[in-house]
Amino acid sequence: MNIVTYSPVLVLLFVGALLWILMDVHYFDLTPMQRWLVPLAFLFLAVLNQILRMRLGKADYGNLIFFTMHVPYFLLFLYITKCGIIKMTFMIFSAVIFTSPTILVSNFVREVLFVDSSLALLLSNLITYGVVLLFAQVGLRKGFNYLVKYGGNRFFVRFSFIPFLYYIYLFAVMNLDLSALNSPKGYVVRILPTAFVFTFYFMMPNIYKELSEKRELDMMTAVLAQELNAAEAQIARLNETQIKTAIYQHDMRHHLAAISGFLSADKIHQAKEYIRKVQAEVKAITPKRFCENEMVNLLCSSFTDKAERMDIRLAVEVKLPKIQSVSDTELCVVLSNGLENALHAVSELKEHKWVELYCEVKRNKLLIEIENPYSGEIIMQDGLPVSQKEEHGYGCYSIRAIAERHHGLCDFETKNDIFTLRIVLPVSE
Repeated sequence: MNIVTYSPVLVLLFVGALLWILMDVHYFDLTPMQRWLVPLAFLFLAVLNQILRMRLGKADYGNLIFFTMHVPYFLLFLYITKCGIIKMTFMIFSAVIFTSPTILVSNFVREVLFVDSSLALLLSNLITYGVVLLFAQVGLRKGFNYLVKYGGNRFFVRFSFIPFLYYIYLFAVMNLDLSALNSPKGYVVRILPTAFVFTFYFMMPNIYKELSEKRELDMMTAVLAQELNAAEAQIARLNETQIKTAIYQHDMRHHLAAISGFLSADKIHQAKEYIRKVQAEVKAITPKRFCENEMVNLLCSSFTDKAERMDIRLAVEVKLPKIQSVSDTELCVVLSNGLENALHAVSELKEHKWVELYCEVKRNKLLIEIENPYSGEIIMQDGLPVSQKEEHGYGCYSIRAIAERHHGLCDFETKNDIFTLRIVLPVSE
């Protein structure tokens, strides 16, 4: 039995496995319906193509594979991944291209090694498919996963030009007489287009990933610089409050003298009113005391007042000394963004409006945890919550960037309608 008898089933299995790898599909991530529907679809297509190949013959069957293989796989994986028509078109072109090494190896075995047995050709097909799948798993999987996940449609439209031309080239070669190129030199000429295209596929995902990561890093750097500037401005405002408090304390003797004058003149009512006025002014400008770290103390005091104005209960448990290895601006960025996001999320709730902040240094590790309830759905992407509003969501990037800079950890968790931000930063004694 000739090897072409096996080819439809082998090709379908190979292409299915290849798309499964390159598009990062996981069986247990499928819906219950998809888990039994997808294997049945694979089986149905394999049986259908095998029957058509046996009934119609190689030439007539070759003219139908666009409708019996390519279109069904396009629809099937579009249904599974929901990646969009443009991306799926690119991936189908790519999957067809990845079958070309097997064709080249089979031709090499027949025309150069002069081996035409079905067993030898079957083994060459299986080995080649295995090598290509291994290459896809080891060398291309991460790049293609990133490309499919983050690549824009414009990118895929532009770069689909190369696989589309090669797709046309493969169909054209099927109807050409290449017997004049059966020599070893001629065979090299025949494999050059495939070599060029595979070089393109090997480089494309990695180049795109590097450019995207550089662009994202530049954006994060700009955002972080903006956050640090804002943090410095906030620290300056908090320091102004502290200075005003010191000035008011310095002027307290004048207030005491005024109160003493009222009492000496037996103006008890005026003295009480003056005392209440002084108490209100002192309370308005005096930060609450939470910890020994002055910047964190001022920041917590500011957010406590803000939460009170928003009718939100902010519970603060902070035990921090002055930290040398983490700058005040970085600590301000982390706490400000975490608390600002928490207050914003809680402000949309009708009840159970609370935020909890825990901050302490243990075993040379700065531990920060912020918890708050939330409503609706939080979409996570690359471990970070994604904001649906423009110009929002950069705070989480800033927090992670600071954690990475200090070789620490940050984690964003959603569980039982509670959002938790955890940060661990190594600090010096």
